[in-house]
Amino acid sequence: MSVALKWRIVSALLLLLTLARLTEARSADAPLVKGASPFYGESEAALRRGPRSLSRQEIFQAIQKDLAQRGISRRAELQPGDLNIQSSVPVLRVDMGLQVKKLEFDPIRREVVFELWTSHEPQYLPFHVTTRRDPQTFGLTARPEWGLGEAGEESRNGYPAKARGVSRVPAKSPVLAKPGTPMTLVMLGQNIRITTTVDPLQPGIKGQCILVRDPATMRVMNAEVVDEGLLRTSF
Repeated sequence: MSVALKWRIVSALLLLLTLARLTEARSADAPLVKGASPFYGESEAALRRGPRSLSRQEIFQAIQKDLAQRGISRRAELQPGDLNIQSSVPVLRVDMGLQVKKLEFDPIRREVVFELWTSHEPQYLPFHVTTRRDPQTFGLTARPEWGLGEAGEESRNGYPAKARGVSRVPAKSPVLAKPGTPMTLVMLGQNIRITTTVDPLQPGIKGQCILVRDPATMRVMNAEVVDEGLLRTSF
């Protein structure tokens, strides 16, 4: 091999090496392009924190706000410790839009039931919070079938007094829901109908609201007994 050819090969290799170094330098100097964050509007500190559940105080404040809007003057008698919170809802933003959708009395379990919903996170189903306080405290008018005593009458443990001769559950009403027997749950929403299988945690007759558990998510929720093997709820 001639000397001239060797020099040409060496020159070509040096040129390729120089070009490679220049390319690496430009890549290192190029500014990084920041992509859009999926948590736009959230602070960096909030992103570092894991999701938490709605606190008892937040739920209590939402209920008190609703009672104030209803003009319930005796709302101060309700305390955070009076609430029985049956579901855990994760908080994904500062304002979840927590609000009370419904207030009613369950004469079977003898509990006042608050149905709450996170309006800013509508993917979550409404959940129930109950209390054993006198339903008349919340402006609910007593009905004969409730079996309550005179207005304002309560037992020492906070349960409304039961009228004599009034049965809590009709003797002839068949039990349609039984723990250990899976049932079909129909969840109804606005233009949405979801059917799934759940496990009843309580026995129930037709029209009664009972606690059920979704075996897939282990979430506990309330559902109304419609028929044998059939439940329904709304969201």
